[in-house]
Amino acid sequence: MHAEVETELDELIVSAVRMPREPADVTAAVSQLDPEELEKRGVFTLREALNESPGVIATSTGGETGALGSLFIRGTNTAYSQLVVDGMRLSDSTTPMGSMLGASRVFDLGRMEILRGAQGAAYGGESIGGVLYLETARGVGDPIGTWFAEAGSFDSFSSGLRYQGTEKGLSYFLSAGYEETENDFPKQDFNQASTALRLEQDIGKEWQLGVTYRGVDAFYNNLGNSDDHLDASLVTLYLQGKITDAWRSQTLLGFQQEFYDSDSQYGNYGTDMRATALSSDHDLTLRENLHLLWGVFGHRSDFQNTIGTDAERDRYGAHAALEWKPLPTWQNYAALRWEDYAAYGEEETWRLGTAYEIKSTQTIVRAGIGTSFRAPSYLDIFGSSYGVGNPNLRAESALGWDIGIEQRIDDDHRIELTFFRNEIEDRIDSFADPRPINLAGEAVSSGLELGAKGRFFHENVSYRLALTYLDKSLSDQPREHWQSGLDWQVTPLWQLGVGLHALSDHSWGGSPIDGYAICRLHTNYQVRENIRLHARWENFTDEEYFLSDFYGDAIVGAGSALYGGVTVEW
Repeated sequence: MHAEVETELDELIVSAVRMPREPADVTAAVSQLDPEELEKRGVFTLREALNESPGVIATSTGGETGALGSLFIRGTNTAYSQLVVDGMRLSDSTTPMGSMLGASRVFDLGRMEILRGAQGAAYGGESIGGVLYLETARGVGDPIGTWFAEAGSFDSFSSGLRYQGTEKGLSYFLSAGYEETENDFPKQDFNQASTALRLEQDIGKEWQLGVTYRGVDAFYNNLGNSDDHLDASLVTLYLQGKITDAWRSQTLLGFQQEFYDSDSQYGNYGTDMRATALSSDHDLTLRENLHLLWGVFGHRSDFQNTIGTDAERDRYGAHAALEWKPLPTWQNYAALRWEDYAAYGEEETWRLGTAYEIKSTQTIVRAGIGTSFRAPSYLDIFGSSYGVGNPNLRAESALGWDIGIEQRIDDDHRIELTFFRNEIEDRIDSFADPRPINLAGEAVSSGLELGAKGRFFHENVSYRLALTYLDKSLSDQPREHWQSGLDWQVTPLWQLGVGLHALSDHSWGGSPIDGYAICRLHTNYQVRENIRLHARWENFTDEEYFLSDFYGDAIVGAGSALYGGVTVEW
């Protein structure tokens, strides 16, 4: 058990510099989540899982399961953070990540990282709050199949099937899933089918050629106001390996499409979005303690909607960074990025970071400062049903910094504490009359992140804590946000656990909402080596709460709910 904890805490980090790095060599604040561990604790949705990272609030202000999701990183709004899946950027100012957060599952994910802070130098626009970095699972080891099924309250049912393994240099992972629910509040029927695939073939000893595919087809009755349908897919083709012993390279070609239709008594509103991207990233070892990271990229998106917007946007640019390690325990990072948005102009961003490890006390101190921006959306520039567009809009710009400490205790416990601040200028008011404008002044988000995890009592009891305190935020977010859990391995086959999710008073920019605390119980039992039963009781205190309240139209959160299921492997 002791070795398992150490391995868990020492996973490689990919998102921080776009190349794999040891955690001690990462100068930015990053959280990693383990999909397999989440499943064992009955945490199946992406939205719920993300709350286990300090600095993050994942919720929905539009309804229960299936409604568009919201991701608030470091006191910013959803549109201020970027979504990257299988190496391709999926969100921008026009296509936010709300659809992905609606009801995505962790069932087909292998890597989940939340990179916090202004990351414009590595990822470009819409990364003021941070970056959500996800990868489809890779097949490993001997071939194995997994079937999962669960049923419970609100006429809910979900099932998933996956098969993975490696054979003669070929790694494969395939999955398919389906779920449906009527939700607790009326007129929120939801169903979704999803598929995922990753194939990766070794080419010689140093290269891998791979392809990924992700698809989703979802329906949601939006509180009876409309029938919303989403059909989305993503395909990537990548080549990675060593050009020389000192030069690592990865090149990716990706295609994304997202079709959304909303039918209501007022007519149909729909959007069609297609995007193609090509990127190439490189890691060149100049000396043993000096790395040059660089890359180029191009991105073309085509966006259309039923109210007349029809526009293509090209985005291209380059980035470069230096990693310098003057001492075995001291890592430094400096990065620059230039990119051109055809719709409105050029942007330059930068970031500096440092991390120092005190091995005698198992302490790591990190600090970073950098810039990012948020581009105007198509509707801001070209107009919408709310009014005419404004082609003279400037991008919002931000300066963000953080400083933190990570402390390990006997390899079984880890505590991290980080202070952060974002300063945003030229915020865009999309609903100004008669057209969108850049607001004067400065908007600020700042606060404190606290994370802790570990095991005790002969490592049979594990705990985790993610606490976010916001001194200032956008859209009146909760000043305090808690996510905590305690798990007890009662016997080698039986596990019990309890969790708490709590927010203080807030409004999300609408009417004030009282804070609330939601408690959950979960258990799983390994009946046989290949059969595991599980049960969970969500909101077992039947807490009454609101997800949002805009213009007096309060949206109620789900009440007490029981679920049970089985996982079978072969």
